[in-house]
Order: sequence, then structure tokens, then C-alpha cells
Amino acid sequence: MKIKHNLSLVSLLILFSGCATTKLIDSWKSNKFTTLSNSRIVVISQSPEASIRKSYEIAITDKLRVQGVDAVASHLKFPTLTEAKTPEEIEKTIQMFKTANINGIILTSLKQTIETKNGQLSSPNVIPAAYADKSSFGANANDSNAFPVSTSKTYILEALIYNLELDDDDQLVNVCLVDVTDPNSRDKIQKTFTKIIADQFK
Repeated sequence: MKIKHNLSLVSLLILFSGCATTKLIDSWKSNKFTTLSNSRIVVISQSPEASIRKSYEIAITDKLRVQGVDAVASHLKFPTLTEAKTPEEIEKTIQMFKTANINGIILTSLKQTIETKNGQLSSPNVIPAAYADKSSFGANANDSNAFPVSTSKTYILEALIYNLELDDDDQLVNVCLVDVTDPNSRDKIQKTFTKIIADQFK
């Protein structure tokens, strides 16, 4: 299965207002998205922390079920699931899903962090490899320095939706990029991110 897309993020606007914001900054939807209407979908949240993974998967599946979407959390349906990296591992995982009558996937992850100090943009840190910051979905501590320093952190969350019943090049049917700036509430971020994903099925 080819897991790729042509969506590119041209630029990121960072606002230094000192308050937390969560917003959809870019999205794309294939004209074949509606082919998922009667599908059973597995929700996979990539995170190095099991509690975060489980929390997001449950929140997303619960929200989707309210809307009539047959969604299951990967940690409940496939407790031994691990990240598939090689083509052979990917194909084996896909076959496991299809055997369980799963033909849709929602894959969420933290893609990037951007930190600024006194209005100066630092080099963005591309995540995985343990996400670099364990507080990625929660509150952040302020730096303590001899002189006042204005800091801001922005996290870019991504949600990819696939239909495994389509041809390889058409399987990616939806992409959402969400901007979270200076998060101060894990629950609020989760609730907003979950709503954005669920809204794709309306």
C-alpha cells in the first residue's frame, strides 16, 4: 500500500497572543471520501505514551459512533499492533485489518513542533523519534531566565484517513492539519481535534 499524499504546507502563521488556540489550518478531501460511508474504521493514534494513544483513540471512536460511523480503537481491537515500516509489514497489517472486516483507517500523529522566543522563530523540530517533548498534548512549563523571555510553542497535529478498498494510489481520502499554540489543557486539545476529525464525516 502506498501511503503518500501531495498535500504541502506552504507556510505557518504563528500568533504571539499568549493564549491557547486550536484550529484547522489545512485540509484536503478526495471526491472518493464518500466511499467510506458504510465502512468499519480503525482509529490509530501514534504516540510514545500508551495513555495518550488510548485516550485519543477512545475519544475519536466515541465521537464517530455518535454520528453513526462504525469505528473501533486499535488498542482494543488489535492490542499487539505495532508500527508497520517495511512494505511486507504494511501488507501484513492491511491483510489483518481486512480479515477483521476493517476497510478504513484514521491515523493521527504529532508531525511537528515550532518554538519561538521573543518573537524569533526557532528551527522546527520534526517528530517522531519519541516526539521530543513528552508534554506534546498537554500543558507546557515556562522557561525560567534572568530576564523575561516571551516563549511560544506550536504543535502541528495530523489526521489521515484511508479507504483500503480503493486502489493503492486512491486510498488516502482525507488529510487534516491542526495547529495547537501554547496548549494549556490536554482535554480541550483532544476535544477540538476529535471534533475536527468527526466533522469530516458530516
